[in-house]
Amino acid sequence: MQAPTRRSAVHGALGVLGLAAVTTLAPQVASAQAPRAPVGPIEITVGTGAGGTPDVVMRQVAKVLNESGLVPNPIVVQNRTGGSWTVAAKFVIGKAGHDNVLLALAGPIWGTPITQGVDTFYDKVTPIAMFVRGEVAVAVQPDSPINNLKDLIAKAGERERGMKIAGAQVGAVDHIVTGMIEKAGNVKFNYIPFDGGGAAQTAFLGKNSDMIVLGVAEAIELKKQNKIKVIALFSEQRRPDPEFSDVPTAREQGYDLIWDQTWGLAGPPGLDPAVVKWWDEKLAAMVKQPEWQKMVKDNWWTTVFVPSDKVRAWTDDYQKKWRAALTNVGLAKN
Repeated sequence: MQAPTRRSAVHGALGVLGLAAVTTLAPQVASAQAPRAPVGPIEITVGTGAGGTPDVVMRQVAKVLNESGLVPNPIVVQNRTGGSWTVAAKFVIGKAGHDNVLLALAGPIWGTPITQGVDTFYDKVTPIAMFVRGEVAVAVQPDSPINNLKDLIAKAGERERGMKIAGAQVGAVDHIVTGMIEKAGNVKFNYIPFDGGGAAQTAFLGKNSDMIVLGVAEAIELKKQNKIKVIALFSEQRRPDPEFSDVPTAREQGYDLIWDQTWGLAGPPGLDPAVVKWWDEKLAAMVKQPEWQKMVKDNWWTTVFVPSDKVRAWTDDYQKKWRAALTNVGLAKN
């Protein structure tokens, strides 16, 4: 599940100056505020492996930006896995002031430092925008006798950590959702973390786990193929899609459990505000493209645009949300 909408401003303090000085400075201030395009290829760094939801989202972003002509620079998505997004985050943090490197913003950017007890990542980079949100589903093996959350909790209660959950990195959305179910049912699962949702899904499909947490888009395709049984959505309301007409929310089942995932982009520390403004304009235009809107619909996502002038406050609030959730399920270390 990073979806998804904020901006930087250039502030100058002018003392008591003569008219000539003000006239001289004004064009410089205007120039500083004008958007500036990066030169050369763009890399979007993603901390999950190929096939994980953030990877899929960012490849779609690159495709729409390039194919629509909004961004002429070639955009490549680079997977830098390891350390529950630590490798990816530190790579971009180490590129201070670099115009051509971006970081995908996804849950582990907030969750990993909290679960590992290390310094935060999200406030070291330059947030540009959040733009898309996805809902979360819980599923079991298609031949499982488990049909709902009550069944799942009852089964998990038979033996502590007897049920295996394949999930993304420690502190990812998968882990939070698992922890929420554990706390609600006073049970413990055996959470097995992988470098991303794609690897976790492979393990689940290989019958190496009993349960998995998925984005709705991933869940629907596997549901159509009868490879999973979806037992709950962690959304506020049941989805209207016919494909999910038989899937109740956790809340409908008597468990007040809601979570989603939001994705966006950030630049390295010290990214030129003019470049931030350029990206902000391009991403705002991207979410209006027919190709983007079709892609969002096809993946059961929702466009939620947070522009660069509001995104810093949004990321601060998101940090509080993640800390509260991880503390609540006993995963916070700092």
